[in-house]
Amino acid sequence: MSRHRPRGLASRFFLAQTIVVIASAADRQMAHVRTFQNGQHSSDSQKILNEIAAAKVVLLNAEQNMVSARQRYEQTLDTFKIQLALATDTVFTLDPNELNLLEEEGIKPIPYSAEQAIEIALDRRLDLANTANQMEDTERKLVLAAEGLGVQVNLVGSANVGSTADTDWTRLRFHEGAYALGVETDLLLDRKAQRNAYRKALITVQQRQRAYDEQVDQIKLAVRQAYRNLAERAESYRIQQLALTLARERVEEEKLLLNIGRGTARLLLDSEDALVAAQDRVIRALVDHTIAKLSFFRDVGVLQVKPDGMWEQNTL
Repeated sequence: MSRHRPRGLASRFFLAQTIVVIASAADRQMAHVRTFQNGQHSSDSQKILNEIAAAKVVLLNAEQNMVSARQRYEQTLDTFKIQLALATDTVFTLDPNELNLLEEEGIKPIPYSAEQAIEIALDRRLDLANTANQMEDTERKLVLAAEGLGVQVNLVGSANVGSTADTDWTRLRFHEGAYALGVETDLLLDRKAQRNAYRKALITVQQRQRAYDEQVDQIKLAVRQAYRNLAERAESYRIQQLALTLARERVEEEKLLLNIGRGTARLLLDSEDALVAAQDRVIRALVDHTIAKLSFFRDVGVLQVKPDGMWEQNTL
């Protein structure tokens, strides 16, 4: 966290400080231009007055946008505090250096295809591994239940040996003992309980198999969708960067036209407002791409959270 303000919002706060100064200067210029309304320059005077009035409207709109942006920022910040299990009256601001780091890092292509990502996900997803282990447990129970349906044969034996009056193991009369040896067998005349247990185990195995197959399909779908979404966000960022370049060129062009008397203050202000909007769209596209990248790493199973709460990408 930091006491610095985010870049887009900071520009609007700076704008608030300059709006009053600009509006005051505009009022002074309008008062000066009105002195020429009744002379030979009345037509030019009215044209300049109209341009100044239009420029003041643009400034008022900018002020309104600033107020709305501040309200949205504070509301979003309070929501973020709740997500962090913090009280809404906790005072902190977001660190703009994080945004600077994102811009410096830029967008890097994913070094593998969607199919390779699916293979990695099927190998590394812990939830899928848990489902596979549960399926193996049910298969072992099925084997045990199947063994309960087989014929049971037990070999049994007994021995009864006496001794002399003085009990002593050395006086045991093994030659006069009684010995028995036999076989016990279950003829499968009643196996209802065992059959029910086997059928239940078999149904459970089939259910686990279907659940496993369904989870595999869901993982494949999620990875493909995350991969496509990541590619879309990267393309959107590229397009917004091109739009930002055009917006900058338009501002320079409007400044040049105004200097040579062929432009208007209203068009220049509109171009500058479009430039700010283009800068915001670039930042939004970069943030959206970062979120899409983290979601993709999560779906693939390579996103790990360290004990300090920071995240890292496992080496593939």
